[in-house]
Amino acid sequence: MLQNNTNKRVQIYTDSQITLESLKNRKSHKHVTEKIRREVIELERHNWKIEFNWIKAHAAHQGNELADELAKEAATNSDIKECYFRMPKSAVKSELCEISETK
Repeated sequence: MLQNNTNKRVQIYTDSQITLESLKNRKSHKHVTEKIRREVIELERHNWKIEFNWIKAHAAHQGNELADELAKEAATNSDIKECYFRMPKSAVKSELCEISETK
């Protein structure tokens, strides 16, 4: 957690409109969405101002391009163990079907 910062303001930029909509939609209870909400609430209890902003994807935003590069690297890195915890069962079944069809 961020501590001892006199500014106490954080701006988070994302190119994912669906993520921003999920955070706004109180009917959405996905695990990651709920985890983000809890973290924001905890930070706001300590007088932090959290602001989420949308930016256009693939528009040469340096931080966004780096995030995309790191995400691709993580997705293709065979050293990272796959984790199906908190994944929808339908997604797991679909992936398993695709794997079995290719064998």
